[in-house]
Amino acid sequence: MPGPASLLLQNVHARAVRDLGGPWRAIVDPYENGYIDYRGQPHTAEGYFIDRKPASPSDRVEYDFDRAETLLVPGDWNSQRRELFLYEGTIWYRTRFVARPAPGWRTFLHFGAANTRARVYLDGALLGEHRGGFTPFDFEVSGRLGAGEHSLVVQVDDRRRPDAVPALNTDWWNYGGLTREVLLVEVPDTFLRDYALHLDPARPDRLSGWVELDGPARRQEVTISIPDAGVHTVVGTDADGFARFEVDARLERWSPGRPRLYPVEMVAGTDRVVDLIGFRTIEARGTEILLNGEPVFLRGISLHEQAPLREGRAHGEADARTLLGWARELGANFVRLAHYPHDGPHALGRDPGLLDHRL
Repeated sequence: MPGPASLLLQNVHARAVRDLGGPWRAIVDPYENGYIDYRGQPHTAEGYFIDRKPASPSDRVEYDFDRAETLLVPGDWNSQRRELFLYEGTIWYRTRFVARPAPGWRTFLHFGAANTRARVYLDGALLGEHRGGFTPFDFEVSGRLGAGEHSLVVQVDDRRRPDAVPALNTDWWNYGGLTREVLLVEVPDTFLRDYALHLDPARPDRLSGWVELDGPARRQEVTISIPDAGVHTVVGTDADGFARFEVDARLERWSPGRPRLYPVEMVAGTDRVVDLIGFRTIEARGTEILLNGEPVFLRGISLHEQAPLREGRAHGEADARTLLGWARELGANFVRLAHYPHDGPHALGRDPGLLDHRL
């Protein structure tokens, strides 16, 4: 049975990343011949995920990624080929890449989204599967990536189901494919897997939060600082790599009219993460909504993840800037992301000094 994805890494874009996007070979497979045999049982040696070439003309290898057409990743298949405009079913994606793993580092394979069900194979071995077309997922591939070329195959199936979105009838366009970015992410052996920072609702002049480490050295000191606000604190994690913290912080509040973002730096051993975070308070008082203690009248729109200037699903920073820019021109100060988590302008949170291409 396929295994689950790894626990999700927070803020992969602040890490050393390698983008695997571009043209991937793609095989359309409406009968799932690449996954099941004529008895309906999963293949073990003849599936498309093996990505092999026949040793002789008599070999029963009835697919060839090297001769298949390509689809761009990230992207949906419906808008890339006319014959796939209404297609709902399985398509197999394959790319090959060369890895150069570094000692003392761990590697994760990160998918921004695959609509709607994906099985992921590395060098013919199943890493696991993910269900849900609008959420990111990771697989740790440390120890699987030796120096040299590797084959990455992903089976994507966008058939609608009663327990998934979109619904069985037409609610919004069911774009299939690897619709968001695919990255290789490199982190130290012990790294900051997750964290949270927010203003204390009871005392807005204090910042509270937590950090969580993953790796062999989970008990260590973590430094959290906001240089622009003079905030600096050090906490020690427990045996599980977890620690909470509180610190005084006089921070300018984020608002639609002045969306102030602070670079927040977190350091644990050899790991360093920089995030851009806006801090604000929001609460309800009777029929009023208070933003930073002041009443705010919400004017907004419902926004689908539809590309603004081309056919297809929106993805990436350029599309987000255009769509949110149009909303702002309309006078909106909030949007409803109907009905699923949207992709975001990830590059805004990147620290150029952290980008790396060693993978």
